[in-house]
Amino acid sequence: MLCIVISSAMAAGIALQRSEEPITLPVKHHTFEMDVAFPDVSPTMTIYQVKSVNVSKMDVEAIGKLLGFNGGAGVVNEGVLGMVEGTKALNIYTASGAIWYADTAKLFKSVKKQPNLPPDTGAIEIAETFLSTKGLFPSDAVVSNVVADEQGEINTSTKKVSNVIKTDLQVIFDRKIDNIPVIGPGSKLKVYIGDDGEVIGFYKAWRAIKPYSECTIKTPEEAFEDLKAGKCRFAGPIGFDKAIVKEISLAYYIEAADKEQDFIEPVYVFKGELLFGEDVAEFEALVPAVS
Repeated sequence: MLCIVISSAMAAGIALQRSEEPITLPVKHHTFEMDVAFPDVSPTMTIYQVKSVNVSKMDVEAIGKLLGFNGGAGVVNEGVLGMVEGTKALNIYTASGAIWYADTAKLFKSVKKQPNLPPDTGAIEIAETFLSTKGLFPSDAVVSNVVADEQGEINTSTKKVSNVIKTDLQVIFDRKIDNIPVIGPGSKLKVYIGDDGEVIGFYKAWRAIKPYSECTIKTPEEAFEDLKAGKCRFAGPIGFDKAIVKEISLAYYIEAADKEQDFIEPVYVFKGELLFGEDVAEFEALVPAVS
């Protein structure tokens, strides 16, 4: 038996689901090892304050007008205002000002034949032009990569996938603060491009910030001790025999678009492998960096 599956690259870069709050790992039977040298870091970093937003229905309608909407805005659900016109939908999150727009008849839908998609360079040009002409292009946004959402047929008996085609392209942008990467579900900018180069959706979660204060940060060695003690947001299966850290870096973390956030603070990002006997899985953990 064959069935059609649509694989979205929407979560590219966030494949692991972190715990929302710091958790205490059951470390009694766990061993943590470093397979990489501790990096040299500055003893201080800047904490940033998030500029407050006050999203009104008039604000939503103004953005909607840029995107071809003519009607009025209303409440979609708690914390979300939006507009709907035909197959097109616009949502704006009141907690952060994040914008989600989609032509629901074309985005994440199965297709009968390969759409006419532009090459990556063309997709980037389309995305940048779209954001610029709509006044939605942040000055600090930098192209990261272009990925494709795909559709295929899976044989339910053999699990083999065949007839894979690209349904649309995503142009993804990254952000840095003080040359430090910004991570988290609340720091996203991507434009979806469909058949004949049409923009069929975009998502912008890009909070405005300003410097607040300098802070002393933990050393990487101190952060590693917090990791071993389970003082972290952990993404990965629990119950491992050994965790081997392959990467350690600093980043700024921004919460999801529907969450209030007053300040943006640095975190240490640990990535590596979890060993379960002969099995191996990946993990990522975030440790607060402020001392």
